[in-house]
Amino acid sequence: MPRTGGIFTGLLSASKPVVKSIPMQSFSFNRAGGVIVTLADGEVWEQVTEDEVYHPARWNRQPQEMLVTISPAVMRTFSMKVQGEYGLYKVKRIR
Repeated sequence: MPRTGGIFTGLLSASKPVVKSIPMQSFSFNRAGGVIVTLADGEVWEQVTEDEVYHPARWNRQPQEMLVTISPAVMRTFSMKVQGEYGLYKVKRIR
């Protein structure tokens, strides 16, 4: 997904979300334990390998109950926030 701005865009300004409060359609886990999220609009996002160990997803709710916001972060990464859950997950778009 293309991104405008430089390396410090995510640090110095509030970035406009690329996904805002979209419900999940489903989620699953890859072999390493990272979460793969399919959104209601068909986009698929996967947790980056480096983040799987530090921020494991342990969700107890149904996917359709969870709203997702994804924003650009530093170094050409994206941060995913799930409404009602603590923390951020570093993700990449795979579809």
